[in-house]
Amino acid sequence: MHGNGNGNGNGAAPAGAAPEILPLMGDLSGVPPEYIGQVSNIKRLLERWTMDPKYRADFAADPQEAIARLGLPLRPEEIIPLIDEEEGRRLTLAIREGNDGDYPLAVRRYRAFYREKREHRRDIRKSCQSSHPRLAAWRSRQIQRCMGELGLRKADALVHAPASFELSQGCTVGCWFCGVAAPKFEHWLPYTDESAALWRGTLQVMRELTGPSIKQGFLYWATDPLDNPDYERFLADFREVTGRCPQTTTAQGAKDIERTRQLLRLSHSLGSEIDRFSVLSLKILERIHAGFRPEEMIRVECVPQNREASDKYRKANAGRARLKAMVRGGEVMPEESSSTIACVSGFLFNMVERSVQMITPCNASDRWPLGYWVLARETFDTPEELREVLEGMIEKHTHPWLQLDDVPRLRPRLTTGIEDGAFTISSPWLHIRFRGQGEAEALLERLAEGRHTVEELGVLREQETGIPLEQTFLLLEDLFRRGLFDEEPRTVVALGRELATV
Repeated sequence: MHGNGNGNGNGAAPAGAAPEILPLMGDLSGVPPEYIGQVSNIKRLLERWTMDPKYRADFAADPQEAIARLGLPLRPEEIIPLIDEEEGRRLTLAIREGNDGDYPLAVRRYRAFYREKREHRRDIRKSCQSSHPRLAAWRSRQIQRCMGELGLRKADALVHAPASFELSQGCTVGCWFCGVAAPKFEHWLPYTDESAALWRGTLQVMRELTGPSIKQGFLYWATDPLDNPDYERFLADFREVTGRCPQTTTAQGAKDIERTRQLLRLSHSLGSEIDRFSVLSLKILERIHAGFRPEEMIRVECVPQNREASDKYRKANAGRARLKAMVRGGEVMPEESSSTIACVSGFLFNMVERSVQMITPCNASDRWPLGYWVLARETFDTPEELREVLEGMIEKHTHPWLQLDDVPRLRPRLTTGIEDGAFTISSPWLHIRFRGQGEAEALLERLAEGRHTVEELGVLREQETGIPLEQTFLLLEDLFRRGLFDEEPRTVVALGRELATV
């Protein structure tokens, strides 16, 4: 985890000594209880500190007293490097240089856990890549596009999962800021012989089409998993068919403590690495902290969604939050900032209405207020029918490479220029240089216009500059693979019919 391999800053651990730094995302049976307790206690205090401004003030006034009030066996020096900006920068530099041995062991263990979770997210993104060549090429372009459209920091948080599955129609929670504007709850899908057969058949079709990547899907979207009383049975089926227990994210973690506790035990027994609770208020946080020991929550992220949380946790300007941005501006990201909570480049299922959409993240806008493109939407009644629907979507809406009769056009809001003999393509978040391309001005102008086919661009460039066709074709293919060409759907689609054409 650290520069020297064991994180203690003093070389290898003595022979026979237990490692000072251990992984916490896998099997915990070999991790000493005191290690888990140490990290989970810090995690608990940071949850309170992050969400409660009064606690932050109390900690600043008297750290030891503030710690004692939570009943946690911690010392101020085990917390301050994790909350003070300047101390945090010094700690990060020390870790990078392998010189963090002077910091308390608890601090190093918590930071190791933090980095482990970041690496886990990147590993998930890699394992989300489909084995279907057309889907894989399409998804790769969407990842590249999002880097330029959303910025590297936001794009890094998106795993571009292959699928998500709604097991209810609507949501009972009704968050004012819901980034996907979940409708009011109507009903849930009961686990019956019929629904279980369709559910397992759906998962099997996805596994056959997309390969092992389907295991990175999850069972919610504009829904809360715990709105379905049979959620745990669907979860167990997902693990059996795909080989992985998906992450659960719920805003109802404190509603029924015993059910939630049993769910966490089930998900951990099935191999789930991380689950998440959306914390809508300080009262809910208090119920969570009262209902669960810190050790029970070691792999449950408490996501600050309460009004008092710091500006770092402002809501995405997407979905329902867009309608509230004027009156709750301090809690919503500004319009000019990139915003989306969508994290699927693949398929969104609703198992109640038996529908499937092909989607991918985008910056929320008046045209795409939910923060994702919808390329197609259809319904199905059987796994066999679903297979036909998905194959049709993939054939129509994914393209592994440019065709000679394609008409490429640069994405809107990209700018171009010439710098030091190289041509550049830029967004507010990204700047790419292409060297060794002579006479690029005319080509860039035509790509901005979007009126010429690939073949026409190659012929015109050869006639005007003498640059061989093949060189232009290779350049255009490179731009295509980088997600720089406009692939935004021209229509808004619902249930297979066009709603509007732009």
